Amino acid sequence: MRKIFVALSLACTALVSGCLVPERFSAKIDVQPDASYTFQYSGTVVHALAAAQIKKTGSLAEKDQNGLKLEAEKLSKRPDVRRAEYTGDGRYKLEIESKKKAGESLRMLDIFTVSTDKEGIMTITSNEIKDKEKQGLEQIGIKIDGTLEVRLPKNAEIISQNATSTPTFFGMFGAYSWKIGRVDQRPVLKVKLKP
Repeated sequence: MRKIFVALSLACTALVSGCLVPERFSAKIDVQPDASYTFQYSGTVVHALAAAQIKKTGSLAEKDQNGLKLEAEKLSKRPDVRRAEYTGDGRYKLEIESKKKAGESLRMLDIFTVSTDKEGIMTITSNEIKDKEKQGLEQIGIKIDGTLEVRLPKNAEIISQNATSTPTFFGMFGAYSWKIGRVDQRPVLKVKLKP
């Protein structure tokens, strides 16, 4: 069990934002022709250290539960957070909507990121999780079940992608989407928008 806590501490250091890991969710990114975009996340996240404590002792102390409720209140004050509700057992219902200008980066709780390099290549991805961190999350029973959907404008040129499904009929209908079912499953999309 000690190894689990060490791995989770490393994962929490990597995730920074209170050790929150997406659990059941739907995330969407809608990119506009001018490279501005909106990001939406709706679903649950789990506090990894709280989940580890529950795995070890069977429950959380009232003090810990209250601390997690306070964390939800702090989260709900962020401008892009529409809803942050602590539901117990280290879990939160979370709804986020963020509008970004062209070239503006996004780091959603260090889970999903959008960045644009000097050549104008936009990269949409999630953070890489190391093997020890993955093992720690799996050992405490955190299971991910989510989707990421990215809609692109007609002036988008795909550099690379690893989507589960892609738009149909020459890219005219649908979106790039990923069915994410494991902690190490990492969506990556690189795109450049033509003027």
